[in-house]
Amino acid sequence: MSDILPAIAPVPSGVFTPPTGIHAARITIASGPSRQLVSLQCGPEVRAVVQAALKAAYGVELPETPAAITGHDGICFIWSGADQWLVSAPDGQPDLATALRNLTRSHAAITRQGDGRAIVRVSGPDARAILSKLIPIDLHPRMFGPGSTALTLAGHVPVQILQQDMVPTYDIFVFRSLAHSLHHDLCHAACGGVPLSEISS
Repeated sequence: MSDILPAIAPVPSGVFTPPTGIHAARITIASGPSRQLVSLQCGPEVRAVVQAALKAAYGVELPETPAAITGHDGICFIWSGADQWLVSAPDGQPDLATALRNLTRSHAAITRQGDGRAIVRVSGPDARAILSKLIPIDLHPRMFGPGSTALTLAGHVPVQILQQDMVPTYDIFVFRSLAHSLHHDLCHAACGGVPLSEISS
């Protein structure tokens, strides 16, 4: 069993002191919101049955492309690969894994992920520029906007990234044992500042 690691303390913009002549990053790095996390998998032969049950309960259909859709009660379905989704719900809601099992019956594999994954939230006008130092995908708003998600790497760490809003704010889902390594790399990237050509207004 892994040791329990201390919580990641929020890191506000003021601590990032870049080299002279480089714009200081306007960014906050912190633990993400506390949410229930569950993985859902189903084969294409039963997807229609699962879709119908989830749409009746939550008012949305499972996204079939890299995107996130939020339904009733704040339940969010995040595409995580072919026939796979990461489902999240606010803490305080009825147990998500149990609810999904009852809805999908034996047609889907439901696995709790809350003990295995953490959420690191990166937010601020320069979040996109800082993340682009670590993540090898195009985060330009023409290509990646609110509701967009991707399975990728942040440096050497496998992650799933989800853009929440236009600030921009990103939630990064990471294996819990690698969360502090990701946090360290994000802080290191932020300390380098942002080139003047990449400053967001």
